[in-house]
Amino acid sequence: MNPFASVFQTFSNNTVLAFFIVFGVSLLLGIAMALTYKTVKKGEVYTKFMPIAMMIVPLAMTTLIGLINMRNIEIETEGYVRVALVVSAGVALTRFRSDKLSMIDMVYLIVASTLGIVLGIGYFMYPIIVAIVVIAIMLIAHKLKFGENKDGVYTLKYQVGEDLANEEAFEEAISAHCSSYSLQSVRTVEYGQLYEVRYNVTLKKGDSVKALIDEIRMHNANLNVAVVMSEKN
Repeated sequence: MNPFASVFQTFSNNTVLAFFIVFGVSLLLGIAMALTYKTVKKGEVYTKFMPIAMMIVPLAMTTLIGLINMRNIEIETEGYVRVALVVSAGVALTRFRSDKLSMIDMVYLIVASTLGIVLGIGYFMYPIIVAIVVIAIMLIAHKLKFGENKDGVYTLKYQVGEDLANEEAFEEAISAHCSSYSLQSVRTVEYGQLYEVRYNVTLKKGDSVKALIDEIRMHNANLNVAVVMSEKN
């Protein structure tokens, strides 16, 4: 048996057995993805259905594409139409994004969906190799804290009254605690009664978020001040 050949070709006389082989591999890979997700997200808040989705998505795609192979459906058009059908199914499955899903959640879902599609076609060695590589990358990146904000880059938001005449005072306060900063936006809030000013800032080495907030509060009459991880504009 060639591990890099489609099991639907290898077991062309017993497609049911071929289906259960890829179905079983899909379940194992889904569990592995779910456990990886929980490990990487340990200590963080995440959507509770995501680990379950990691297991269900590969199974769903494997079932859909696998049944097409079992039935040996013939489409009287060029082969690229079949490919379009498979890709469209995968894209449709990952379009249920909501605001609660982060970019990394979508990456997990896309990988899980891709594994399920390839397994459904009948190739099980390729998705096993890909899953091992992806899981290894995720775990190593998590262990090394790769991509985390280590440079003290934040988004500073603070509210001020209608009078923006003391803008220089705020810039002086920011420069005292930040090695670099750039104004991103100024907008009205509270029905135009207040202004919300937003900066992207990089804290000086050894400086703290608390010190920056306390400095800003001295100039904005204790209105709202927030420092969060740097946001995408």
